[in-house]
Amino acid sequence: MTSLKLIARLTDSGGAPLSGKPIYFYYSTDGETWINFVAVVTDENGYASATYDASGKTWFKAEFKGDEQYDPVSATAVWPPPTTTPSSCSPLFRTGVELLDQVVFCVGGYGVTVFALLVALILLMLLVIL
Repeated sequence: MTSLKLIARLTDSGGAPLSGKPIYFYYSTDGETWINFVAVVTDENGYASATYDASGKTWFKAEFKGDEQYDPVSATAVWPPPTTTPSSCSPLFRTGVELLDQVVFCVGGYGVTVFALLVALILLMLLVIL
């Protein structure tokens, strides 16, 4: 289990903090069904925080339900944060040498490999020399 500190900040449209406003914190294990676990009033800087012990992928929502002066607003996040790993991209071509075929980063779903970077570097050096 991982203890997470959730922090929300409520401001007006000009960025000024709103104090004394209730923020409702929710969690979800499927990203669709939300369960309120605490309501916290914002401090003088517009912040409200809550702690949650997560044991797997969990979605969170902080919500201000609005009042006579301000419209409702909410924000969501997921833990653990989604990651894009270079290995999820496929290289355009492979050399057959594992070290050279490692994907360094992705561009449009295609993997740029160590080999491709070396070739680009050599071409760039040749252009500078000529």
